[in-house]
Amino acid sequence: MTTPVDSTVRSGDCGSMTPTPIYFSPGLASCDDCVRDVHRCNGCGQITDVTSPTDSDGRICQYCERAEPYHTCDQCDTLIRDGLTCRAHTVDEVDDSFTCDQCSTISVREPGQATGNRLLCPSCTSDFDLCDYCDLFDEALRSTETDRDMCGECAYRLDYYECDTCTTLIGDGRYCAEHDDDEDDDEALHSYGYKPTPIFHGIGPRYLGLELEINVPHGHLSTRITDTVDTLNGLGYLKEDDSINYGFELVTHPMAYRWALDSFPWHLLERLNLAGCTGDGNGLHVHISRAAFAGPCHVFRWMKFIYRNAPDVRTLARRSSSYAAFLDSERHNIKHACKGKYYGLRSCAVNTQPENTLELRVFASSLDTQHVQAALAFADASVAYTRDLTIPDITQAGGWTWPAFTQWLLTRPQYAPLTAELEALACAC
Repeated sequence: MTTPVDSTVRSGDCGSMTPTPIYFSPGLASCDDCVRDVHRCNGCGQITDVTSPTDSDGRICQYCERAEPYHTCDQCDTLIRDGLTCRAHTVDEVDDSFTCDQCSTISVREPGQATGNRLLCPSCTSDFDLCDYCDLFDEALRSTETDRDMCGECAYRLDYYECDTCTTLIGDGRYCAEHDDDEDDDEALHSYGYKPTPIFHGIGPRYLGLELEINVPHGHLSTRITDTVDTLNGLGYLKEDDSINYGFELVTHPMAYRWALDSFPWHLLERLNLAGCTGDGNGLHVHISRAAFAGPCHVFRWMKFIYRNAPDVRTLARRSSSYAAFLDSERHNIKHACKGKYYGLRSCAVNTQPENTLELRVFASSLDTQHVQAALAFADASVAYTRDLTIPDITQAGGWTWPAFTQWLLTRPQYAPLTAELEALACAC
């Protein structure tokens, strides 16, 4: 059986195109998916999708079945050469028989013990390898840093995991011996509590700080850390976060909204996306400087606007999460929070715990530039919109309503990313 690798061939079974065809006979190709449904005949060695179990010869094809004096056991479909019943149904041998969990052949020979409490016949054990740690057969062994083979069950039991740079299994640290030099990248990935002195960009006092949680493909963390830090060039930094399975949190220094649109390296998001990174299951948070608010009454109007329009904010944010909950208890305490007399819970829509910022936590993480720009635009626009709202605006003109806000946006082209996102979501509904 040969596997050409230099051309794409149409499978003769399913019709799909495959770059790695497998030839059962000259001119007849099959793809990987089709091969899963076939077996090798233990009689002639040919590959076929139709085989029958025998009493002592493994599985054989229909041609070998016709060529030999086989007949069917009176108690099952197993092919036998002599007698009325197969060994499994012969009284003297019943207690010693078993059914192979791989090919379903009934056998009375010593079974091969495999992972997952499986039993294998002698023929099937040749397609498996022995784990060096438990001496059980397994079809998907992995190499450890000591060049031994380990099954998935042992990796879980012994707490082994993949090196951050490759797929080698290790039991300590983040890198295997071959990639020890990548430890230097740890200096660029800071702990969760890391808080450098902020560097402000653009004209204030309304500054925004972006926190973007990013998943990284396994084995590529070191490369993505280096590329991201180099691209940010001091505008931000990377942190660990327990809520991210494998990746990092990208945190920027405070930026004015207009400055962020013009100067943030937005191409970085596309490059991360092309490298297989995602924001799936993670959050995007925007910190807004407290100095951006005219005073406690402004904070009150802004938080009321956010909580009153929770359904629309969730739609824009593309998620509803316990990490950014719209809690009634938090809404009822807005009047105390805006005066600094209540700091509430961190995992709510607006986190009021930070000393110098208010954290808008509602957004789903994304590597789509428009999604991220729209999040920054909403944070900036909502603060600007609520700044000058008067009591008559609110009580007589519906100033706290979502339609009033979106109408206000139409005359402010600087918030085009937000307007475009709202239009896209409206079309999707």
